[in-house]
Amino acid sequence: MTMSNQSDVNLIEKIEQAFADVQYPGDDNLTDSNYGEEPSALAIEFRGKTDWKQLDTAFLNQAPDGWGSALSFFSDSALRFYLPAYLIANIQDGLEFCPASILCSSLTPSGEKVKIAKMWGGGTMGDRARICFDKFNAEQVSAVIAYLWWELDTDGDYDMCIEQALENYWLQREAAFLD
Repeated sequence: MTMSNQSDVNLIEKIEQAFADVQYPGDDNLTDSNYGEEPSALAIEFRGKTDWKQLDTAFLNQAPDGWGSALSFFSDSALRFYLPAYLIANIQDGLEFCPASILCSSLTPSGEKVKIAKMWGGGTMGDRARICFDKFNAEQVSAVIAYLWWELDTDGDYDMCIEQALENYWLQREAAFLD
């Protein structure tokens, strides 16, 4: 994917503006997990990376440690800080994985009911996603929604997961800011 039109440029500007004031979470708050190798590899690779605008697509595709799985292991505050880098990289260059999955898979009727093991905090995937995404402000929610619509428009395939997440959470969240 290459950035091909003014609407892509406008979307990137919207994302940059929405997340401009999000503070770096600190080196000790990059991940909430210590289970397995990936969280510690993530902490090593992202330590000191205090400007998400400096992270290129190649780095995002491989971090941590060649797995490219950082979005799954970030703490809530680190996800909110680094998310714009992933969204913009996907719009500009395409990532090897779609960041929409982290924004949507746990917010569909089937995904939100998936139980989380007690060693990872318990509850459901939907509960966990809402705890994370409820911290996004109105401008950030609007930017995420605009990105998800872009993903639907550019993917060329009908993606039920994105549409369901928009209906079940993101659009409702946006509407709540308007009330």
